Amino acid sequence: MSQTITMRVPDDTADWLRASARRGGRSVSDLGASLLEEARRVSEFAEIEFRTFGGERQVCLTGGLRLWKVIMVAQDYEMDPAQTAAHFNLPVWRVQAAFAYYQAYPQGIDDAVAEVRSQTFELLRRKLPRLERQRAAASAVPEESA
Repeated sequence: MSQTITMRVPDDTADWLRASARRGGRSVSDLGASLLEEARRVSEFAEIEFRTFGGERQVCLTGGLRLWKVIMVAQDYEMDPAQTAAHFNLPVWRVQAAFAYYQAYPQGIDDAVAEVRSQTFELLRRKLPRLERQRAAASAVPEESA
């Protein structure tokens, strides 16, 4: 359900909103509502911001680390905040902030993680024809003397 709200904004803000909506192929109303929702989430969750990557708005930890990356790594660590924080060299409280946002809004993040996990070498090679697979040589680990 949605409601119509009328608000006044400065002329330069209205001009920017119209131009941004036009560039993105969206209505002024749709873009304005999306930006207002982002502002609400930023005000409710510490350490959260939104940034544009490849023309798409994504939720990030402040500084630009995309939340889907944090959550994907965290899933590999069974959602352990300490291990996830160590992986990214972050304080645990920042990872906990990411987890709090994810708990409230998992859908977009889960979609991004699923998309990344679905990528295979063959699919990537279609997008990047010059991509080559590299094999790591087994490292020689010296045996301990008895």
